[in-house]
Amino acid sequence: MEPGSVENLCIVYRSRDFLVVNKHWDVRIDSKTWRETLTLQKQLRHRFPELADPDTYYGFRFCHQLDFSTSGALCVALNKAAAGSAYRCFKERRVTKAYLALAVRTQSRASQSSWSWSLGCTRGTPCPKCSY
Repeated sequence: MEPGSVENLCIVYRSRDFLVVNKHWDVRIDSKTWRETLTLQKQLRHRFPELADPDTYYGFRFCHQLDFSTSGALCVALNKAAAGSAYRCFKERRVTKAYLALAVRTQSRASQSSWSWSLGCTRGTPCPKCSY
């Protein structure tokens, strides 16, 4: 995947109320400092200057956060009512966020390593944390 730039913003979904973008890895969501050369905020202003809201601190209403090094879908509310609705959904835990990690192992290390993760659930026991 190529490094992020102000031009390569991928739109996943757009409606009257929401914009869902694929946030690039190693891109901050927002920043008020001039040192940050690339942020999602700058990408959005470049692509959709008409959607920037001067009444908000960063110009956009980000519904949630993704870490700097994490890529993935990020939801932006396009108006105050939509932002309130998204906030309530997150607060009431009606939103599910899922992460997919890709791991690569070389042949020479495959016989020497063993990976195990425990989510506190199994396929036989329903768990609110996962889809099992």
